[in-house]
Amino acid sequence: MYIWRMPGPFGRVSAPPPHFPVGGPVPASDLVGRETYIRRLVERLGDGNHVLVAGPRRIGKTSIILEVLRRLKRRGAHTAYVDCLGATDIRGLGERLIDAVLENVSGVERSFEQAKAVAAGMRPSVKVRYEHIELALQLARETNAQRFFDGALDLPRALAARTGKRVVIALDEFQAAGRLGPRVFDVMRARFQAHRGVSYAFLGSEQGILEELFSAKGHAFYRFAVPLDLTDAGGHRFGIDPDDWLEYLKTKFATKKMTIDDASIDRLLDATGGHPQDTMQVCAALYYLMRDATARQVSSDFLEVAYEQAMRELERPFALHWTELGSHKYLQQVAKRIAHKAVLYAADPEGGAVPRPEVLRALAALQERGLVVRLGRGRYDFVEPMFGEYVRRPDEGPLAPGTVPPR
Repeated sequence: MYIWRMPGPFGRVSAPPPHFPVGGPVPASDLVGRETYIRRLVERLGDGNHVLVAGPRRIGKTSIILEVLRRLKRRGAHTAYVDCLGATDIRGLGERLIDAVLENVSGVERSFEQAKAVAAGMRPSVKVRYEHIELALQLARETNAQRFFDGALDLPRALAARTGKRVVIALDEFQAAGRLGPRVFDVMRARFQAHRGVSYAFLGSEQGILEELFSAKGHAFYRFAVPLDLTDAGGHRFGIDPDDWLEYLKTKFATKKMTIDDASIDRLLDATGGHPQDTMQVCAALYYLMRDATARQVSSDFLEVAYEQAMRELERPFALHWTELGSHKYLQQVAKRIAHKAVLYAADPEGGAVPRPEVLRALAALQERGLVVRLGRGRYDFVEPMFGEYVRRPDEGPLAPGTVPPR
């Protein structure tokens, strides 16, 4: 049996990304200020180390690891990316891993479906070489969920042994795997620590869970992976030097024959806090406003309108965050105090005081959700300054015209 691929729009050639990409993984050229970090990950994983990349959602973790895998593949390694979020049981997670691993040798997505067809005595829906799915044929016949999961976890080791190449596996939103059963992490650690020729990258957005899992004694992955902090790389918030933003934005607008001055970039970054996705969101709105107006120079008016448009675009996800906080006692109350930079332990103007232990619990919960970051003793701020602005607005009212909120 032989591989075939459907040409044209169903192949792997994709359309170019938006000028300022938002809402998903971005190309390497739009990974602002990440080159040093990417190289460090490539070297660590290429040398056989396991790494932990933790940080809030929407700061570029997935985009970075996909670029790292691309570079490692170019060096000759086999690579696999598995998103643990959304798997509803261990069999589903195992199938995701098998598909990602088999694609290295089959070149076909969802190769495990073909293996299941062959195991059942049917013809596969696409033509594949038998040896490309042979690794998974026994698993395709396995009906016991736990034995299937164990076998799926061992597949990267089998591929490394068969090909003599390093295999690098990226497990995104890794904390979600722990919800699939009480011993999932124990089983995974037991398998992974016996693997030779396989490197693992663990990514996640629930930092509290990951820090406990990888740093606390008695937990399954204690000291299994090297933590590489993305949010504070180089001593900069979100790990991005403002000078890198300056160079990127000037170049990006210049490619469309537009100009943006240093002062406008400073105001933009001040408003977004340099948050990668929120900065891109404002820049995308700014670019389309200027394009529609056939304008060539960024002005304060354009910047203000772009910021407000981005806020409207982010209103729905922000509202979902806020509603979820409302289902837990004191979370909204403490979040408002952070947004207004108020004393966290003071009584409310209406006279209601939040007990200190409850404030501490609320702060821990907000940090675990990736919404809040601790700046120092008694000082906290929102990971996304624009979410902080969303929280403040009902109390303070709309901004004056021509104003972009300062940090």
